[in-house]
Amino acid sequence: MLVIDRLRNPQQRKNPGLDEDGAVLVTVVVVMFVGFIIAATIAASVIFTIGANVDNKDQTQAFIAAESGRDVAVASLKSAITSTGLNCGAVVMSANSAAGAYPKYSYSIRSTDVPVRPSAWDAGGVTATCPSATTKWVVIRSTGTGTDDAQATIDAIYPWYHGPATTPSGTVAFFEGEFKATKSTYTGDLVIREGDYECNNGATGAIDGDLWVLRGGLTITDDCTVTGSVYTRDTIEIKNKRFTVGGDVISVAGQIKLNVNGVTIGGDVYAAGNIDTKNGKGTVDGSFRTHLAMVDHVSADWKKADGVSPVPVVTGEPTPVISPTLAQVFSATAWIELTASTSWSSAALPVVAPAAGTVCTTTQLQAVLSATGTRAVIDMTGCPAGGSGIKVAPGNVTLARDVVLLVPASEKMDLELTDTISRPVGTTLATGPQLLIVHLDPNGSDGRPPTCSSSALDKFTAGTTINVRTLIYSACGINSTMSLTMSGQLYMGSDGLHLNGGTFTCMPMSWAPTLPTISCGIKGTGGIFDPSNTVTRLDNLAYQSER
Repeated sequence: MLVIDRLRNPQQRKNPGLDEDGAVLVTVVVVMFVGFIIAATIAASVIFTIGANVDNKDQTQAFIAAESGRDVAVASLKSAITSTGLNCGAVVMSANSAAGAYPKYSYSIRSTDVPVRPSAWDAGGVTATCPSATTKWVVIRSTGTGTDDAQATIDAIYPWYHGPATTPSGTVAFFEGEFKATKSTYTGDLVIREGDYECNNGATGAIDGDLWVLRGGLTITDDCTVTGSVYTRDTIEIKNKRFTVGGDVISVAGQIKLNVNGVTIGGDVYAAGNIDTKNGKGTVDGSFRTHLAMVDHVSADWKKADGVSPVPVVTGEPTPVISPTLAQVFSATAWIELTASTSWSSAALPVVAPAAGTVCTTTQLQAVLSATGTRAVIDMTGCPAGGSGIKVAPGNVTLARDVVLLVPASEKMDLELTDTISRPVGTTLATGPQLLIVHLDPNGSDGRPPTCSSSALDKFTAGTTINVRTLIYSACGINSTMSLTMSGQLYMGSDGLHLNGGTFTCMPMSWAPTLPTISCGIKGTGGIFDPSNTVTRLDNLAYQSER
């Protein structure tokens, strides 16, 4: 058709560009129109997005303000918690943000004694009362307001607890392997974590505290005196000699065999299995209590402390339940791993730390131990090692500050505390400086002491004039039989220490921020499960609704 038109129009044949100018113009107009539509669409979308973002910004500001109010309420509660409970006089039960301030919020606090978590702010039992010793839940309602008066409200629900501490406040001396105290006095609760325990402290020795055998039984092979109570998992058996206990004797899973004349027990005898008293005779100032039966029992041979009253017998009892349980004590006395990577200081708790391997000799040790001032950490890595290992021999010295001596895991330790270690004049064992001697654990990831051959065990010799609190931490253990008179802590790994004479007195020790308080008791005042050690706390957020 275009050919025909050109044939009909001579002018167009002479100038063909005239025809295409109009086509270009039309194209430009169409493109501009399409571009206008796209631009208008984009502009509308942008305007809509900006408007939505403005609305979202207002709503977000309101939500942030509501959370700020909630956090202020939580801070008010937590800051009012004291060692004896919550000081309600210091709790702001409801409040608004300061006039003209942003974020703008208002909050109120409610609580309930109902054990089941409340479903809402206005659930049954939820009242506007300050949390008390019986409170189970705290409910906080907070309303936030944005800059354009948008509002958001949250209801936050928190568990509330007041009662005995549910976790131990420390740990106790650690003996995973063999530990013996022959004709010795051990003051403090003695916990044997693994295996049986043989008690033979003799006529002049004693365990001045409770005896816990967590995963084994107790055998009496010589006179055995425990001033507190005895708790074992397995059988308690007296083979000969005397057995004197100030409190209860309890086997939570085994039997008790009192087959000897000369038993004196100040509390109950309580067993999950039978109680066998064949050929036995003595004093029980409580009762015989057994889940099963009495075996070969002659009532006339057993009296109360008055020497006249018979000892009651109760059979068919529930299996013994003690508090804390043996499992709880086992967990609470878990091995503390001290390795080459353990940090002994913090920004708030600095130490003096001479370069490793520069403090080795007695003279060098004395120079650091006798200097006053900031706590010191002595790393003996690189010090000469003889056939018995790196010698740690501070000699005669007055300890003027807290000091840690670190012996590397790659070497044995040859510890000599045979001279006099004194404390500053005017101090006591409890208030004076402490000495920590630590033979490091080679493996810091398994949660238990290493398995060591007999040739890897440490050597320890001591005199009777260690007059400072002293902690001896030996990851492998010390295979020695010795008389030891010392106050402080013994923390032994796979092989224990055989005390033969002397008096070891347990005393609490710690090294912040590394070591928690290593205590001397399980139950009672100052123990790691102290019933008077109550705690009040607001636990983590359990539920939150938002609108």
